[in-house]
Amino acid sequence: MTRQEVIKAARKLYSVPGYAQTTVGEIAREARVSPATVYAQCGGKEGLLRTLMDIWTMSPTVGRIITDAAAASASRTKLEVLAAGYAAHAAEAGDIMRIVERAAPSSPVAQTFLDVADQRHIEALEMIVEGIAGNGDLAEGLSVEDAAKIIYFHFRNPQFVLVVETFGWGVDRGTRWLVDRVAAAILKG
Repeated sequence: MTRQEVIKAARKLYSVPGYAQTTVGEIAREARVSPATVYAQCGGKEGLLRTLMDIWTMSPTVGRIITDAAAASASRTKLEVLAAGYAAHAAEAGDIMRIVERAAPSSPVAQTFLDVADQRHIEALEMIVEGIAGNGDLAEGLSVEDAAKIIYFHFRNPQFVLVVETFGWGVDRGTRWLVDRVAAAILKG
């Protein structure tokens, strides 16, 4: 229970005012524990950031997206399932994604965590693209790795936020537009 309260406090404080501005003492006060408990339970600021990155990249939602996309028979449907999964995952962990993305430019540790998260992301996408390739629907001359990177480029959190929130398109319109772009780029015409 204590560990979860500390993680919850870090998640809140890393969102506002931010990772760099948040101290272990502030996390401890928010969680109503001692700073020593924050270190013992979670490894301090860096350990908490790592825990949040793990929550983001290894959530059950990620596994469900991969499984559901693999189960879809048509390649376009695989992309639509993936898009719906991105929307669900952004609702669940979008704040964590932003925390790590915002911390990375000024924190080598956060950059390392973001690199790990990005690698996990691309590996998961490669599994989905292998299903598309197995259907014979991957565009001529496009490798599984490159197709996964194209999906990653279009759907990673900053782009997803851009079309859904900044453009004001909402989840439905934004994901449809992204699926159309990705389908045009990676599927046989």
